[in-house]
Amino acid sequence: MGSVKKIKFLFLLILECLFIIPAAFPQINPQEKVIQAAFDQYKSRFIQEKLFVHTDKDIFISREICWFRIYYTDAFYNRPATLSKIAYVEILDKNNLPVLQQKVSLKPGESDGSMIIPVNIPSGTYRFRVYTNWMKNFSPEYYFEKNIRIINPQNLGAEPLSSKTKQYDIQFFPEGGNLVQQIESKVGFRITDVYGKGLECEGTLVNSTGDTVLHFHPLAMGLGHFVFTPAPGQSYKAIIHFPPGDQIVKELPDAYANGFVLSVQKENEFQISVRVKSSAGLDAQDVYLFVHGSDQSLPVKKQKLVNQEVVFTIKPEEIEDGISQITLFDKSGQPVCERLYFKYPEKKLRISALVSPEYNTRSKINLNLSVTDQSGNPSSADMSVAVYKLDSLQQPDELNILNYTYLTAELGPVEHPSYYFMDEGKTRDNEMDNLMLTHGWRRFFWQDMLLQKTYPVTFSPEYYGHIIRGKLVNNVTGIPVKGVTTYLSIPSARTEFRVSSSDSLGRIKFEMPGFYGSEEIILQTDPKEDSTSRVEISSPFSDQYASSRLPEYIVPSVQSAALLDQSIAEQVQHIYAGNNLNQFSMQPVDTNSFYVEPDEKYYLDNYVRFQTMEEVIREYVVSTSVIQKRNRFKLFLANKPQREFFDDEPLILIDGVPFFDANELFQQDPMKIRRLDLMNREYAIGYQYFNGVVNVTTYKGDLNGIRLNTRPVVLDYPGIPEQREFFSPKYETEDQISSRMPDYRTLLYWSPRILTDKQNKKAIDFYTSDLPGNYAAEIMGLSESGEPGVQTVYFSVGK
Repeated sequence: MGSVKKIKFLFLLILECLFIIPAAFPQINPQEKVIQAAFDQYKSRFIQEKLFVHTDKDIFISREICWFRIYYTDAFYNRPATLSKIAYVEILDKNNLPVLQQKVSLKPGESDGSMIIPVNIPSGTYRFRVYTNWMKNFSPEYYFEKNIRIINPQNLGAEPLSSKTKQYDIQFFPEGGNLVQQIESKVGFRITDVYGKGLECEGTLVNSTGDTVLHFHPLAMGLGHFVFTPAPGQSYKAIIHFPPGDQIVKELPDAYANGFVLSVQKENEFQISVRVKSSAGLDAQDVYLFVHGSDQSLPVKKQKLVNQEVVFTIKPEEIEDGISQITLFDKSGQPVCERLYFKYPEKKLRISALVSPEYNTRSKINLNLSVTDQSGNPSSADMSVAVYKLDSLQQPDELNILNYTYLTAELGPVEHPSYYFMDEGKTRDNEMDNLMLTHGWRRFFWQDMLLQKTYPVTFSPEYYGHIIRGKLVNNVTGIPVKGVTTYLSIPSARTEFRVSSSDSLGRIKFEMPGFYGSEEIILQTDPKEDSTSRVEISSPFSDQYASSRLPEYIVPSVQSAALLDQSIAEQVQHIYAGNNLNQFSMQPVDTNSFYVEPDEKYYLDNYVRFQTMEEVIREYVVSTSVIQKRNRFKLFLANKPQREFFDDEPLILIDGVPFFDANELFQQDPMKIRRLDLMNREYAIGYQYFNGVVNVTTYKGDLNGIRLNTRPVVLDYPGIPEQREFFSPKYETEDQISSRMPDYRTLLYWSPRILTDKQNKKAIDFYTSDLPGNYAAEIMGLSESGEPGVQTVYFSVGK
């Protein structure tokens, strides 16, 4: 019997060990899972945003209005996003100095605006850029940017071109990343000027002994490729000849003795081949291929090199529209080759716009819009529409929501992006492939993903509205001061008041939801707590800039008929329709004070007027206690929930501005005061608690007649501007048609938001002006699921 127990004990012991051993030696995840997990974790940890801006046109005369609409989406899925509520719009000159800056609401139905081009601005090419506060945590290359031209008829000058030295930017890009000796490689090249404009040229590739290997030239816009096999012991350089007679010599990257070469080829409509070749010493090992776009990814594919080669196949329908990144990993899971591939979008919004080809001046135009998906089924869309006059200066903008979403947003600036979306065919495919060969990927960096690198988050998303940031520093030393409460006020009838305590670095911030209009803000600390600090408010605009350079400004001829016509049109509109161009609609704002409804409310005009505030409070306000000692007043409120008076004084506000001494309240003229509110209970604002609130409001809420002490910092700090209303006259009656009031509009119609009806159709009507010529109606939009669409139709206006 005892032996049976011993055998049973040994069996249980062995069984227990079998369960313990795997725990002591955890299973190592295969490389496929490691790669996929790194990608998935990166996407889940780093929310990224994408902005596109539709401007009414891209050339402006000084004093004209620039109208714009912002499309705000998630960078991964391209669907409408909601993280940020504020965008920052800037027009920058060639030195990245701001000419105009503006805050714009990103709330649904509010993501549009307008800016008046300054009258004294120099003519030139400017950078129009837009970003959110959250986007400032990442590279400025992610900001939306487009180039606009501004022409000031009184200042047409530009830098003389003859004083500039011709410069070239020549780069070579081996397919997959590297040249490897004795392995055939495709090499893309990009040959441009310093502004990114492609150049015509002829090139010769020679080896280190001076022998000619091959000749090459660009296919389009300075882009092209050639194929060759680097030989051991040889280096290579390209000798490039330009039409003016210039010659440039450029070294090619050195070829490695060992490594991998990756080649991507679209075999037919049903198959994409990814061919991998390796050096002899790397043969017979496993390699891994991972393909992903901004949203979707394919399962990691694993194959073994046989005779130094392996071919992966991909079905075009497996990858998403737009740019996909193809990455090769070696047996240890390290990325060794990378390549971009472009799939022309199948999912796109199809916008149909019907308009008659010809009209007379002052005639009604009916523009009928309908929207479908790629299959022809009705699709809802959010669209913007601009109708403008064409001439030798103004042509349709090449950058639109379609080519930006699928191309430019990922690659950065691309010369003539619309060119790559024109006629289909092998030539277009080759030109797009050259573009993919010669541009790097910007959103995904494998080394960061594999190491699970964390990005420092300096700027929080403005989820509720604009955030005013600043710093509290010592007046003498300039050293940040921590742990001091700072108060921000916006004098108004609705009492906008915020509180912030400085952190360990002296930083303060105030959340400002519904911050509209051009406002004056007042900042101060309580002198009883702090009398040696000052508040410094930070600019909310980014001080980081993209590396691309603005193209040269081409001076229009003084005799240009188009320039003369546009200049006259702007002047006539400014003189005769100036008032109509400056009509604004009020933004919907919450008119309540921050405490919404007070416990007690007193309108002083309902009572007998007294000469001093002391008399007013003693006679009318029964839930207060006023104590005067040595000519100093102290004011206490009744704590109604506790049915006793507070031991300390309340927060005293006049038009939202705190006064830290009751004497300052009693010194005010009561005839300037309209209303008195009391919160007779402990009140919390942020992390700060107050023994009740006394809020005094003047008749206009603007501190008129109120004496301030010398401590507050008063700053002009614009909020979100009021919405300018687009003016478009109507010509419905004979009197209106025959009116002698000139109508020189070059922008006939602008609407930042067009929503289709239940049948996904929309009819728009507007009127032509007194200007004959050719016109374009440009429509852009985004579906609820993130498919972009664009359509441009043309018509003419006769006299």
